[in-house]
Amino acid sequence: MLLFDGLLYLDVQKTGSTFVTAFLQACCRRPQIHYHQHDRLRSKLPAGTVRVISVREPLAQYRSLFRYGLDGKGGLYHRLKDAGLTEVYQPTQEAFETFVEILLQPETAPLLHDSFEPVARKFDMGMMSFRHLLLAVKWPLATLKRLPRDGLVAAYPRLRLWSEALRQEDLVADLQALVARHPDLFDLEAAEAFLAPKARINRSDRGAELSTDLPAPLMARLLQREDLIYRTFYPHLLPEGQPT
Repeated sequence: MLLFDGLLYLDVQKTGSTFVTAFLQACCRRPQIHYHQHDRLRSKLPAGTVRVISVREPLAQYRSLFRYGLDGKGGLYHRLKDAGLTEVYQPTQEAFETFVEILLQPETAPLLHDSFEPVARKFDMGMMSFRHLLLAVKWPLATLKRLPRDGLVAAYPRLRLWSEALRQEDLVADLQALVARHPDLFDLEAAEAFLAPKARINRSDRGAELSTDLPAPLMARLLQREDLIYRTFYPHLLPEGQPT
């Protein structure tokens, strides 16, 4: 979580949050009040605060996590290592699909987050939706415990903290639009310079050839478990005829 006077950023993991944080710290005109990476909001915000969250298509997040683990990095890699599951980290499509299957199993939930299992079982929820909700809703664990099993989708619009969303797939364009909507918050020249095209550095190529074209049953399960994110931010990726 990154908080300025008048601006809150909820930095969900693996959604371009490092880039967004650097942009805001370089370009926001307002004084920074607090920063704790991937932390939750626990205090009341002043009226008028612009509340921003970053999101990413869940399947792309699974792929990114898998590629990160191929380099032996990340908290998830070490949790799976402790559970004796690191043999899944092979740079093959079959291994990636097995990785997705493992993460979608409710039995794996305790390995992914200490508080995830009851939420995963109650709402049939995937890891990416859970990570999102930890930051998108105030007092998320208590809130999810209180909600009925079938009440999350209907309640989410009134429970969410954010008013603006940045999609990792269109991050530069969405940041430019954010600046245009709130010019009083940003140094416009600094924002333009920061968002100018740059060469990407220190990018790992391991797993770059992995496809997100999963077998139909596995993809259907992923869509079901990550329904909240797809329904809210990526309804165009839902199967034709599925309600949004």
